[in-house]
Amino acid sequence: MTWAVLRDIYTLLLSRFAVCLTLISSLTAAISVTSTNSWNITNDIEGSVRLNGLAFQQHALTTFGDYQYVAFYKTATGYGKHYVNLGRRRVAPSLGEWQYLAFTDYVQTTLDEHNTISMGISGDGRIHLSFDHHDVPLNYRVSNGGIAKTIPSEWTASAFGSVQHSLPGSTGPWTPLTYPRFESIDNGDLLMEFRIGQSGAGDSWIHRYSSTSGQWSNVGKYLQGQDNNAYINGFTNQDGKLFVSWTVRETPDASTNHDFYFALSDDAGRTWKQTNGQSVTKPITPSTPGIKVFTIPQKSEIINQEAQCADQKGRFHALMRDKSSGTPRFYHYLRTADGKFTKTAINAPGLSTPPYLAYRGKIAATGDNVVAILPDQPKQTVQIWAATAGGGYTDWKKLAEITNMAGEPLVDEQRLDKFGVLSLFVRQGGAFGTRKVQVWDFGLAL
Repeated sequence: MTWAVLRDIYTLLLSRFAVCLTLISSLTAAISVTSTNSWNITNDIEGSVRLNGLAFQQHALTTFGDYQYVAFYKTATGYGKHYVNLGRRRVAPSLGEWQYLAFTDYVQTTLDEHNTISMGISGDGRIHLSFDHHDVPLNYRVSNGGIAKTIPSEWTASAFGSVQHSLPGSTGPWTPLTYPRFESIDNGDLLMEFRIGQSGAGDSWIHRYSSTSGQWSNVGKYLQGQDNNAYINGFTNQDGKLFVSWTVRETPDASTNHDFYFALSDDAGRTWKQTNGQSVTKPITPSTPGIKVFTIPQKSEIINQEAQCADQKGRFHALMRDKSSGTPRFYHYLRTADGKFTKTAINAPGLSTPPYLAYRGKIAATGDNVVAILPDQPKQTVQIWAATAGGGYTDWKKLAEITNMAGEPLVDEQRLDKFGVLSLFVRQGGAFGTRKVQVWDFGLAL
């Protein structure tokens, strides 16, 4: 047998071995649901709009240490009057019972779906809440130090301070404010992001809470409108990198949403880069070079503020929908660790075509898997789909479905990352009095 023949045989065996390794990698990265549980948190509010379960509620369900926390509105004294409520339960090493408290010193009365609750927990164990905003002054309250670390046996509103209209230690502007979001960063500090301005004409700001001093500081305006405003899909920290993606709108009409933008920061929002790593000047505008990644025209049925996440291998994922192909589709946006973007339609057999302005979904990452939590509004369900890196994130597999859903699911990203449990905050359909706000847990096997 000649050397050339031996070489060809060796090359063939090597290629087949590589294929086998790829198949094994794909199989080992596959994901499945091993258990399912659900809890009724409260009756949904008695009112004409949704206030529990909106896509831009960042961390309304979150885990810190061995405890999970949930923030929600509950009817206080009748139609259109609500209290902010906060629940907690132990999730490790075993599940405990939910405990709840209500803040009865503030009655939420504005029936406006913008006026949701967002929550953040800083490394010093303080729980931060911001709520009830649509172009109004800041509403913010924070717990006493350490209660998410020392876990006091008494769970009452007396552990929190009063409502404040500025962040202690920082400088404004504080109004007109909408869409507050909190995000923890790696040293235990906490970032707060929000819009100042109105739909079609606004800017986005970042403030930073120090777990050492207990004070806030103004990081500054990082997104600036040009007779428009950015609607971000999320505000995501992963391994010291801060990721933001967004669409832009010139008017209050959602049909004027257009394009897909992206930026990242290596220093908690002080400075920013485009996807190729080149620095950009702050504040970022829609015309900042290199920031627009995909051109999508107005009237493409983009829904602002859908979803995004980042995984532990440096990849960034976003979920948005549009009808650029002629048919409305959910799309998975993938940025590789070296800065390359792709946009791929999610092929989820049996999922209804999303109607315009239908409920928004979520996306989350675990291991080499990405999980899309997709509302199917015509069927009144929430469907959970997963795809693998080994399959190029095109091998979508349905994992589970929740029936009688009428809202936008939220994900506890921290619990998924730490404990491998997909924990969702959801809102049922049906009439007030029977319609529940729920938490669903899906145990996962990778």
